[in-house]
Amino acid sequence: MSRYKIKKPKNNVLILLIAVCVVLIFLIFYIQGKTVDLQRLLMRKTQSDETKTEQVKEPEPMPYTATLRIVITAGDGAVYRNQVTVYGDKGMTVSSENGEETLEANVDYPFSEDKVVRLSAPEGGQLFLRDDAKTNGYEGVLELQPTKSGVAVVNEINMEHYLKRVVPSEMPHTYGKEALKAQAVCARTYAYAHSNSYAYPELKGQMDDTVSFQVYNNGQETQETNQAVAETAGQILMCDKKVLDAMYYSTSCGYTQDGSLFGGSLSNAVFPCEYIGTDEKKVEFDTYIRNSDDNAYESNERYFRWKANVKETDITSAITAIQGLQKEKGAVVCNAKTKKILADSKKIQKRMTKLCNIEVLERNPGGAVTKIKLDFDGESILINEQLHIRQVLGSITGSLTLQDGELMTEVSTLPSAAFSVEKQGDGFLLYGGGFGHGVGMSQNGAKALAGMGYAYGDILNFFYKKTEIVTI
Repeated sequence: MSRYKIKKPKNNVLILLIAVCVVLIFLIFYIQGKTVDLQRLLMRKTQSDETKTEQVKEPEPMPYTATLRIVITAGDGAVYRNQVTVYGDKGMTVSSENGEETLEANVDYPFSEDKVVRLSAPEGGQLFLRDDAKTNGYEGVLELQPTKSGVAVVNEINMEHYLKRVVPSEMPHTYGKEALKAQAVCARTYAYAHSNSYAYPELKGQMDDTVSFQVYNNGQETQETNQAVAETAGQILMCDKKVLDAMYYSTSCGYTQDGSLFGGSLSNAVFPCEYIGTDEKKVEFDTYIRNSDDNAYESNERYFRWKANVKETDITSAITAIQGLQKEKGAVVCNAKTKKILADSKKIQKRMTKLCNIEVLERNPGGAVTKIKLDFDGESILINEQLHIRQVLGSITGSLTLQDGELMTEVSTLPSAAFSVEKQGDGFLLYGGGFGHGVGMSQNGAKALAGMGYAYGDILNFFYKKTEIVTI
């Protein structure tokens, strides 16, 4: 008989132990299940994030094309019109989702649809806009698009036909055969470089017809310009097997500006700062721009040197221009207090009544001003980028005198950013030179080189380094 006697547990304790065990078992299964659910949720979230990442990826660039879509602006530069009426000198075909109809020559088609309509002329015919001040018609197709802002007009046209209206709009036919051929190659290259993206995505328009891209259909076709287009058919400039963004402009100040003028998007190796002339004078730019330069190829051009009178008072236009530029990233730099003042017209009238000083802070190697400080009687503001500077100072330019004596009293933008500043009386005198941004080919420089016997390929090599002419 055992010394120890085991007591039987009471019934309620036994039941409690069994219950605890059951709860633990269920808890284990529950936790395992939640872990699986959590894993599945995390997997779904990861997959969702990956999908979102894929969705926000930049779209693949469009392929280059020789079929262009040019947004046709109205006379005031507006993209949208209240109404549009079109006629064809040899008739036209009107196409929409409802079908087609043919109109006879010179019969008006007043657009009043709520859907896209495409108008095309027969071979040899042209389409004309009744509200267009231009006397030229349009080849190809005119596409009319109704939008909330009004009617947009897009000209769909073949590259070579487009160039027949760009070259005479950008360069006078008297500039010489080789200069015109250089212009044709530049214009074709520029258009081709911009053909793989939409500047107007909502209209599927790659460019418009203004100086923002290339002036189109503003000049009459001539035998000389058409010959230049035909003799260079399909030719573009390429660098390292890439299509060149062939920037060009009207007149230099004696120097080209390098690619850094556009924030480094253009290679300085292709677009260097160079003197355009013989026997360069090595002087400070302030001294250079205040005097003529007989050794520069463009010294006789009227915009080679100019003087602008900037007003000290009546700075309303400058303030308006600065306010408009605030939406452009980095264009206007000032402290928080000045930003508040710019947003309050009453504070502007008290704190910014006159322009006290203009200080050049930075220049491109070719002399173009890239940063200025404007000191008003109460606040200081920095303006960056050559075009912004030209717009702000141009808005308060009372008169502009060209080197041939021509006086211009209606100025909105300075001809170029290559200038020096001098305080004079109740305002400022800007000594400037050139017309345009100054990067790439100077059109008047091309004219001068053509006159010296340069072939168009040599002219292009002069302005665009390390490039080759390729036929597409």
